[in-house]
Amino acid sequence: MAEQVFAGRTVIVTGSAGGIGSAIVEAFAQGGATVIAADLKDSAATAGEVPDSDSKGRIVRHQLDVSCERSWIALMDIVDAQFGGLDVLVNNAGIYRPNIPFEDMELATWREHFAVNADGTFLGCKHAIRRMKARGCQGAVVNIGSGMSISASPTGAAYCGSKAAVLMTTRTAARAAGQYGIRINAVLPGAVETSMLMGNMTGDDDKDGFLSRMESFSALGKLAHAKDIADAVLFLAGDRSSAISGVAIPVDGGAIPGA
Repeated sequence: MAEQVFAGRTVIVTGSAGGIGSAIVEAFAQGGATVIAADLKDSAATAGEVPDSDSKGRIVRHQLDVSCERSWIALMDIVDAQFGGLDVLVNNAGIYRPNIPFEDMELATWREHFAVNADGTFLGCKHAIRRMKARGCQGAVVNIGSGMSISASPTGAAYCGSKAAVLMTTRTAARAAGQYGIRINAVLPGAVETSMLMGNMTGDDDKDGFLSRMESFSALGKLAHAKDIADAVLFLAGDRSSAISGVAIPVDGGAIPGA
């Protein structure tokens, strides 16, 4: 049976429909949590039990626009009323429009990235802190940054800039929330084989060659899997990291220079 280390806890995971998001949702559910799987793609709230019969967790799907403050407040109200309040938030929702030269970047595209990646993380942290401190919950927030929070790409400027903002939001929120016993950290995934990563392919790429090139950037010569990201998130959200706050952990096989 999966270890029930999150039994009795309520967790929100944003961007839950993606490859990394779905892995994080499953990992928390296998740990016994009630997981609110929040995504813009969900048109209505539907509840379902975790497929693994050994798990005591539950997955409940809700729609959430992370860039809209009213949407956050509405979801937090539901979590308070129906599930007893929030214990863990994972700000995973993100967008990336790749292969745009810096000088050709439209302002609307730049703003779209910041609305989802930066504003969404800020709003999640803000409302998680407000709800947690109101009920005296010494909870945890884990923000999903990127290797590109640190490493610059001239054809991914909006993504790099918005994910860099996630790092400072993590640090400032951690300083603000520490007095309430709330911990806020970040995970920085490197290349993970998801639809977002594969969207970086150009007409000159084939899948095997593209993935091989991505692997070559890693000191370990391999890509991280979505489960590797989920494992890092669960560590930072759990009791074993009770003295850790305001940090960013790369999970990229050693790809970030100087990390």
